[in-house]
Amino acid sequence: MISIAICDDEKSICEYLRGSVTDILAEADLDGKVTLFNDGAPLCRVYEEGAADFDLIFLDVTMKTCDGLTAAKRIREFDRNVMIVFVTASAEYVFSGYEVRAFRYLLKPELKNGFAGVFKDCLRELTKADEVRFSFQVGGETKSVPTRDVLYFESDRRKVNIHCVGGREFSFYGKLDEVEQTLKKHDFVRCHQSFLVNALKITGIRQNEVQLVSGDALPVSKHRAKETNEAFLWALR
Repeated sequence: MISIAICDDEKSICEYLRGSVTDILAEADLDGKVTLFNDGAPLCRVYEEGAADFDLIFLDVTMKTCDGLTAAKRIREFDRNVMIVFVTASAEYVFSGYEVRAFRYLLKPELKNGFAGVFKDCLRELTKADEVRFSFQVGGETKSVPTRDVLYFESDRRKVNIHCVGGREFSFYGKLDEVEQTLKKHDFVRCHQSFLVNALKITGIRQNEVQLVSGDALPVSKHRAKETNEAFLWALR
C-alpha cells in the first residue's frame, strides 16, 4: 500500500489532489491511503510522535502557521527517504527545494494539466523502490515486507522479530546472521549481535547507541561502531 499525505491550507486544493490521487491509483490498480493536513505543523507532529509512514507528501509551500519549506526541513530530520512534491502558486521557491531534496514542483495555476504526469513519475519511483522486499516463512506461508518499511531486525532466541514503520511487527523462526547476509547490500548494518538496523532509518549516533526515525534507540557494540557509523554516513549520500 502506498501512503500519501496532502498538506495544503486551501481546502479546494486538498480535495482536488485527493480526488486525482484516488483516480490515478485506481487506474493503476494500486492500493493507497491518503491523509489530509491543513498546515505543516500537524504533519510535523506526526513525525515527531513516530507515527508517520508516508511514502509521498504533496506539500504546499506557503501556509500561515508552518510553511512547506519549514515543514520539509523538520521532516527530513526524521525521514530522508519520503518523496516530497512541493505545490506552490509561484516558481520563486523552486530552488529552495534542493536543500530538502524535493522530487518535483507543481505550480497551482498548472495543476490540472501537470498533476497526472508528476504523480505517475512518483508512482514509478515508489514501485521501483518497492521491488526490494524481504521474504520470510510464518506457519508454512511466505510473507514479505518492503525493505524501505523495515526499521530493524531483532534476534530473539530462535526467532527474528521485524520492527517496521508505523509500529507494525512480524516474527519468524530464523537466524539474524542469515538475514544479514541477505540484506547487507541494501543499507542494513549489524550494529549489535542482536540487532540489524536499516541505516536509512538512523537519524543519529550518540555514544554507544543509534537513534531511529521512530524514536527507538538501539545499542551499538564497541567492535561494530566503526561499521555502523560508516553505514550511516553512506546512507546520507
